[in-house]
Amino acid sequence: MATIALALLSAEASALVSTSHNGRFAPALGLRRAGPLLSSTAAALELQRSAESTADAIQRKLARIRELRPTEQSPEVQQKLWESAGLLPMYKVSGSVTGEPSFTQLFSHETWSAYTGKSPFRRWLRTGVTWRHSTVLASVWPICLSLSLWSFCVASLPARFLPRTSPLPLTAMGSAIGLLLVFRVNNLYGRVAEARLLWGRAVFLCRQAAQTVATALLFDRSLPAERAPASHAAASKVCRYLAAFPWELNAKLTGKGDGVGKTRGLRPGEDTDILRVLLPAEEVDFIGQARSRPLLLLGAMRRQLHAQLRVGAAIALEARRRAAPTPTTRPRPPAPSGTLHPMVYRKLEEDLKELDLVVGGCERVFSSPVPPTMSRHVIRCMLLWLLGLPAVLAGSMSPAHISLWVFLVSYIFVGIEEVGVQVEQPFEITPMTRLCNVIMLNLEEALAMPPPAEASEQGGGADE
Repeated sequence: MATIALALLSAEASALVSTSHNGRFAPALGLRRAGPLLSSTAAALELQRSAESTADAIQRKLARIRELRPTEQSPEVQQKLWESAGLLPMYKVSGSVTGEPSFTQLFSHETWSAYTGKSPFRRWLRTGVTWRHSTVLASVWPICLSLSLWSFCVASLPARFLPRTSPLPLTAMGSAIGLLLVFRVNNLYGRVAEARLLWGRAVFLCRQAAQTVATALLFDRSLPAERAPASHAAASKVCRYLAAFPWELNAKLTGKGDGVGKTRGLRPGEDTDILRVLLPAEEVDFIGQARSRPLLLLGAMRRQLHAQLRVGAAIALEARRRAAPTPTTRPRPPAPSGTLHPMVYRKLEEDLKELDLVVGGCERVFSSPVPPTMSRHVIRCMLLWLLGLPAVLAGSMSPAHISLWVFLVSYIFVGIEEVGVQVEQPFEITPMTRLCNVIMLNLEEALAMPPPAEASEQGGGADE
């Protein structure tokens, strides 16, 4: 009996395990384990197909946005954008006739070559030849001509009406006016730098948020199969909100044309074409009525991410409960923590907070100009100085020469003040449409399906 029992035990052991060529134990019935492996492979393929389908759907919507908004940045396109906003391009869009580089476009290698790649002589020569198309000259020549005519009339008066005066008072006034102009223009160009910095921050944050969302909610191959559809849907919604965000911020800062030289804010329900491409009609109607559409889009992103965090926390809690040791079971490792890890959620929340600060910064720059009292004081001081200049110059040269020199001096000083005026509203010259297109390109790249891990490993080992 003992021999029979030993034989039975030996047969049962050989049926359960077998020894491989390297001495390790492996399941004898390997074919029976192929079922779970095939099932896991099929689930991974299904997860990949779902991610590709979601990414392709968003890419198609982004392509439709490119059909609605211009993607090039030629002076003609910028001029049309200005006209649609009710602005006068001839006073601010430099290079619209000559094709010269302008701050209203993003520079590329070709643009830098055209701007500074020439010899100094050619650059100076071209600047002089295109002088007649200058936006500063177009703005200030009526003022300079008026002051020149005034100086001609004053210098033509008989000598008995023009007593000799010392030039010292005008010299002191000129020094003070120069300091005022420098202080004012520096402040105004600081506003331009801040506006460009805010939009650069928006480009960076949108790119970072899109890459994080795509990695954590769309392309993560460790997502639980039962949560993958909801995760992909949340990634799709967040990316669509991100795509709409820069365009709505652009529309808020640009406004709407209300006649030549007149601009007004957007009215409720106006200019919702991009929202209708990206979002359902009910959501478009809700966001279109908001005072600040960018802030509402940020709130919608927060709700989607918070829902994914709650789902992830619930799954993690259930995993810990199941993994708790019992008298009859051994401890098991915890299951995946869900669709959105708390650390990832915290990072995305920080990005959205920074985007919120970008909106607040843009609103602050737009709604708070340099105190107009400073501008008016500078203009009044220059009027006193320029109107009194011919009285000091009278008798030193002919009236025609005096009027010519007053014209040139007024062009320099009034032109400096006008340069500041042209940039005081920085969002009129910041290339926001082009920056929105850059964000669209970043979203497309973030949603590009990454290669399989196996392909990456094979490519990485090619040099070995």
